[in-house]
Amino acid sequence: MEDNLNSSKSKMILLVLYFGWIVSYIDRTVVSLSILKIGEDLSLDASKLGIVLSAFFMGYALMQIPGGWLADRFGSRKVIVIAVLFWSVFTALTGLAWSLTSLLLIRFLFGIGEGGYPSASTKAISDYFPADKRTKAQSTMMSSNSLGAALAPIICAPLLVWLGWRHVFWVISLLGIIFVVWFLLSTRQAGGYSNSDKAHKPKKEEYKQLLINPYLWKVLLVFFFINITGWGLSSWMPSYLMQVLGIDLKSIGIISAIPTLFMAAGMIISGRIINKVGSNAKYGVITGIFIMGVSLYLMTLSTSIVQVIIYQCIAFTFMSFVMSFIFTLPHRVMEQKVVGTAFGILNFGGQAAGIFSPMIMGALIASSGGSYKSAFLFLTVCCLIAGVIACFLPSAKRNQEVTDSSVKTVG
Repeated sequence: MEDNLNSSKSKMILLVLYFGWIVSYIDRTVVSLSILKIGEDLSLDASKLGIVLSAFFMGYALMQIPGGWLADRFGSRKVIVIAVLFWSVFTALTGLAWSLTSLLLIRFLFGIGEGGYPSASTKAISDYFPADKRTKAQSTMMSSNSLGAALAPIICAPLLVWLGWRHVFWVISLLGIIFVVWFLLSTRQAGGYSNSDKAHKPKKEEYKQLLINPYLWKVLLVFFFINITGWGLSSWMPSYLMQVLGIDLKSIGIISAIPTLFMAAGMIISGRIINKVGSNAKYGVITGIFIMGVSLYLMTLSTSIVQVIIYQCIAFTFMSFVMSFIFTLPHRVMEQKVVGTAFGILNFGGQAAGIFSPMIMGALIASSGGSYKSAFLFLTVCCLIAGVIACFLPSAKRNQEVTDSSVKTVG
């Protein structure tokens, strides 16, 4: 009876964490939808707008490792509440930006706030789920990224038309407050599997062993180059659809949702596959990355919206397997006490990509007179680099040999 009660509470917490990820994705995606209008109002060209998009990732990436350390040391619950309240404030302040400098500062601090959530929510999975359920719960939670990306245009595009870009940021900031109330109520009497609020603090030696783990750093590099592709598409795809293919803002929402829904479904399914095959999933990762690269290249040659969306759907479906492999790795491989820090390290690599990707793409678009072809080719090359690095990930047997006391057997 008690096990059933704990299971029910765990599922509710997973639902709340899922909602939190969707809110974070809506908050960060709406700027991509409104970027052209922001540029018009503040007289910013594509290269400057690329810097604005990258400012968020500077704060977001910098907070990944500290966010994981704080969650491991002080418990996921406290870090999640503070992070969401912080980013909600700066979501609202985005609507008050009056210059390039103010916009850069606000988006950077917004990124700091959101940067605490990924590792803390991953730590929460470790806190509130038994070991044999964590990989499945983590992959399910992370599928929210794709659903958030799908919902953001559907929700925000009509609001942008109706309210204007400034008012939209004020409205969506309220979602964070709703999350905090729901999360506090859900975790108030929830039973845990690691006594989160008592914080089983890792020792210096455990951190040291984590930092010298070669497997972790190789996966970080894969994530870096893969996420150059992911953030490049999410940052500039709305502008591409409007400027090159002539799609109006109202239609962007539905069109942009299609590939991300494929990715959301792929994340849920691939998480269950990876849970069974362990590190042997690296062969699926390698295959998926190269299929992504081919799809992105074909997208640069496409001349119609149908072709673009088909190739993007293929790319996102196979990207989901790669992302599931990366996001579930701390639960599969690392000691529970350092799960937050391990995820923070991995996510730092992935989100650091967001610093460079929008900026480089903006510069390529501006230098080519508004053409997106060179920008998409840049994403293709980065995807292929990730594939090459993935080839050097250890197999299950080899990985067991190189891991140490901070790492559990994979598989």
